[in-house]
Amino acid sequence: MERREWYGISVPGVALALLFCSVSSAQDKTLVQLLATGQQLQAEGRYAEAEASFQSAFNQAQASSQPTAMARSLNYLALVKQIRGDYSAADQLYTSARRICEQHPAPLDLASILLNQARLCGARGQLDQAETLCRRSLEIHRSQFGEQHPSVADTLDTLGWIRLRLGRYPEAESAYVESLAIRQKVKPSNELDLAGTLNDLAFLHFSMGRYAEAEKSYQQVLAIRQGALGAGHPDVADTMAGLAEVYRAERQFSKAEHLLGKVIQILETAFGPEHPRVANACNNLGVLYYDEARPDDASPLFDRALAIYEKVFGKDHPQVADVLSNLALIKADRHAYHDAEDLYSRALGIKEKTAGRDHPEVAAMLNNLAQIYSFEGRYDEAEKLYVRALDIWERALGPAHPDVAGCLLNYAAALRKLHRKKEAVQLEARARESLALHERENPSGNLVDWHDLQHK
Repeated sequence: MERREWYGISVPGVALALLFCSVSSAQDKTLVQLLATGQQLQAEGRYAEAEASFQSAFNQAQASSQPTAMARSLNYLALVKQIRGDYSAADQLYTSARRICEQHPAPLDLASILLNQARLCGARGQLDQAETLCRRSLEIHRSQFGEQHPSVADTLDTLGWIRLRLGRYPEAESAYVESLAIRQKVKPSNELDLAGTLNDLAFLHFSMGRYAEAEKSYQQVLAIRQGALGAGHPDVADTMAGLAEVYRAERQFSKAEHLLGKVIQILETAFGPEHPRVANACNNLGVLYYDEARPDDASPLFDRALAIYEKVFGKDHPQVADVLSNLALIKADRHAYHDAEDLYSRALGIKEKTAGRDHPEVAAMLNNLAQIYSFEGRYDEAEKLYVRALDIWERALGPAHPDVAGCLLNYAAALRKLHRKKEAVQLEARARESLALHERENPSGNLVDWHDLQHK
């Protein structure tokens, strides 16, 4: 069962602060107030009201022929559209805002727009384009502010998030560590900004199998966000969801289920029942139920998540692939191997197209499809997929990761069916060495169950 990604449909980091240097008229004061009010409403999770405030700001800026204010208003309006899942409208607004900034140079506004559009591209699976936009934003921020500014940290957070989705974990960690160093030096410190970076870093550590570090960071972020935002804020729900995923990996299922129930309630209240972030939570609860051997409870949650994703993103989005893969697991457990193969093949095609052929999530799809081939007695075909999956995982995650050990065990099982016992024994020894190394590197976390790695 592969892990869900929480940030694919959310906006990491925070929008840049208002940059008006002077206010020369009552009209300008009203415009600044509309934007400031919109930012406050957005921070409180009151997105419909924030959208209305930003739209009013744009209308006023347009009426008074203020191009910089128009671009800034469009940027904030697009950000709210993006958070609410209206990606097509957000992209159009960002493009319009960029065009204005290019016609009427405003470097810092352009950098903010580029950063938000990079996040949008990442959420839509357009990762190479996202990295290009983010690098351009980072270059502008550094040239305008220097190396130790919160806006540089915001951009580094996004760059780390994009690299994480590209499977370049060491580079992602480097970006987050650099961002944290900046956050900790800023005086006065901004706890919510620090919490955002810690939250992203926690997810990265979870993705790398470093569960104890991830849990500690999530607990720290949860305390900060609940204190500053209240228990019902969507950002609190995001952190709960990340912590629940750690508990699931550590087999603390009751803790995970309790948190995910709260997450769904918070997100439905904030966004309505058909928002992608609600789909994320449903999908994750389905994963938990599957791990608890409750497929009849998991299946309708996966179906609900799939319907939302396809409605919002279309049929070829990476998160569609995630749910297809989860549904395929249930089909395989029910011995409907042909149906499972179709689902995995479709999911694999989506992941290869959106994330590239060498992404760890592609390796997960290859591993799962190889298992189906093994169940059907197609061991030679399965072997080719296991070899490719191992190559991807070991390069991306290193040898000390449970996914590497699980794939080695599955590959060994296929070799035993091919009567290649000597090779199978060697792979099993590598798997034990991988797991032992993982446990040495994570001494404070729960041990990974050897048997659970088989047929993962």
